[in-house]
Amino acid sequence: SSKAIIGADGLVAPVQYPVLSQWRVLRNEHDHSGEDNMNHEIRPLIHRSKRMAWRMKSVFIVLLIGCSLVAISSPRVPQRQQVLAGPAKGFTKQVSGVVDKLKSMATGSTDSRTSSAAQARPIAAVDAVATAVATPKDATSAAVNTKPELKKDNQLSQEEETRKALLLKQLPEHRVFSNFVEIMQIPRASHKEQRVRDWAIQKGTENGCSVETDNHGNLLLRRPASPGYEKAPKVAIQAHMDMVCEQANGKLHNFDVDPISGYVEDGWLKADRTTLGADNGIGVAAAVAILQEPKLKAGQIEILLTSAEEKDMQGAAALSPGFLDSDIMINVDSESEHQICAGSAGGFGKHITKQAKRSATPDEDVGISIEIGNLAGGHTGVDIHEQRANAILVWGRLMGNLIESDIDLRMVSVDGGSAHNAIPRQLQAVFYIPHKDLAMATKILKDQFRVIHKEYENFEANNRWVLNISRFEDFRHFPSLTEEESRKMVDTIMFHTDGVERMNGGGIEGVETSVTLSKLKLNPITGQYNLEYFARSSNPSRLNLLNQRLNALARLNDAVASEKQRPFPEWTPRVKSKALSKAIDSHVSLFKTSPPTFAVHAGLECGIIAKKFPNLDIISIGPTILGAHTIEERLKVDSVIPFYKWLLQMVKEISDGKKSKTDSKSSTDSKDSSLSTKDTKDSIVSIKEQLVVSPSA
Repeated sequence: SSKAIIGADGLVAPVQYPVLSQWRVLRNEHDHSGEDNMNHEIRPLIHRSKRMAWRMKSVFIVLLIGCSLVAISSPRVPQRQQVLAGPAKGFTKQVSGVVDKLKSMATGSTDSRTSSAAQARPIAAVDAVATAVATPKDATSAAVNTKPELKKDNQLSQEEETRKALLLKQLPEHRVFSNFVEIMQIPRASHKEQRVRDWAIQKGTENGCSVETDNHGNLLLRRPASPGYEKAPKVAIQAHMDMVCEQANGKLHNFDVDPISGYVEDGWLKADRTTLGADNGIGVAAAVAILQEPKLKAGQIEILLTSAEEKDMQGAAALSPGFLDSDIMINVDSESEHQICAGSAGGFGKHITKQAKRSATPDEDVGISIEIGNLAGGHTGVDIHEQRANAILVWGRLMGNLIESDIDLRMVSVDGGSAHNAIPRQLQAVFYIPHKDLAMATKILKDQFRVIHKEYENFEANNRWVLNISRFEDFRHFPSLTEEESRKMVDTIMFHTDGVERMNGGGIEGVETSVTLSKLKLNPITGQYNLEYFARSSNPSRLNLLNQRLNALARLNDAVASEKQRPFPEWTPRVKSKALSKAIDSHVSLFKTSPPTFAVHAGLECGIIAKKFPNLDIISIGPTILGAHTIEERLKVDSVIPFYKWLLQMVKEISDGKKSKTDSKSSTDSKDSSLSTKDTKDSIVSIKEQLVVSPSA
């Protein structure tokens, strides 16, 4: 084995381990001599070197098991600092690679994300802002915690109870915050909502609600009408129980077991290097809080909590027609305070898959591992207009620069993106190049990475990208893509834009159509690669055009395009809406201002539910949440109680049955300038200008 470090002059200086290096040199000398028999003096040295190599691997395995056991038993302390690059990082990667091999041998599968870091020897760690920074992948955690021991009845350890109590002290005393902090203690990944569903059932039954569930994990809590309100309009409040599970490189968090660790900073509730789950945990907390109002006099109230919203909205799509019995529905999954969402875009996912041609990797080629990380990422709907960088496209540009410099590439493994509805913020890849081009390739990658980073300085708030380049030989026994196939793959990536395809016209602000390359996976074992896309539009014909274009792209590459995956309909704003009128009236009565109304370039369950219940009048509201679906997710603390008061006032005014002060048509006419298909972030520009958010927020 060998590794390399960067000197003060920025040059790559190899560091050799004598015995193994001598073996490799002698072996290579023999291989190129053309002799059929080894010299009897060299053979014993090779055998001794092989034995020593296996002993070193055995030592690595023992050390890893010991370190992993210590890590599991040690308390997790919140950390927000980055890990500086150094020898420990290379050691961790070498050890984690051994575990990845053992795990793949035992399970018969290979996780390209963790295995791409195995036994990597660092050549360069480039931080586009300042000094070299590395955030090693938590491969050991993935290997050790393959079968986590789930906590029963949401039981917390003493340390977790202490953290929970400390967080509650940082927040205002209100039942919405109390509920949300309890929800933060409950793991609730998509399709794993059982414990948070049990929590909601307990809260509902304690407050006199009937309970109904279906075979898809959806939950309905029904509070009967108060005496004298039996004929009042029936109101449903809808939220989803699951959350996006993202964490920073190096963060040891198991979303099947661990509670979310939160803290308040500069008026924002944040998580310790994971997603916070305010999308949509704060909505669940507010909906349950309505049931806990002891003096609320209202008609029938239904709390609809859906499952797997973050995975294709499967819960909402599975609702049966008779499951809900309401006249008006208030969705609480919006992310901008003092505003009403009355429409959303439709969309679909799509896969393009290709079985690439492969051949044996030339002996003179060297393996390179490249890791791109710490990009801002974001939601492919509400953040797409901000033109943030896509890690897959950044990687494609880097590879394109190598190709333009006449460096032959042979791809082996790629793993970019983590969720179909998130802008990719990190990527890992392994490829081979001729040894003679190693120094030039390293320089090109570092220089072009800084150039690309410079382009996005004004588009990403926390703009501290990381590039790690390492020697990597662990995949040499796998065939690699041919040079032609590798170029075609890179050319396909280079074809794409950052997401926005078309803006709205006719004086309406915001994005009409977008498509995001959200995942790229190249399997080193099979040689098959898969590109996953997510398309959105408020215009059905433009969605159809995107589908046709992706089919054409597949044909050009001799690849196979899937049918539309996870399609969901657009939610068209209603011109005559009692829900919208009541929302405006209640906001005016509380805050003395009329709230703006908008349609969001993202998918809400409202579109699916509106198709299933065509007579249901729907609007959506929520507190301010920024950075949803990323580790930068944060909840604006002082937006929560006003949001809840507005929700409660809406329920009261709907139940009163009084004629709206502003009928829906006149209110819509008066708000023509604000009822637009705007992105959520576009619609809160005026609010953001009044906030002071630190660069680290």
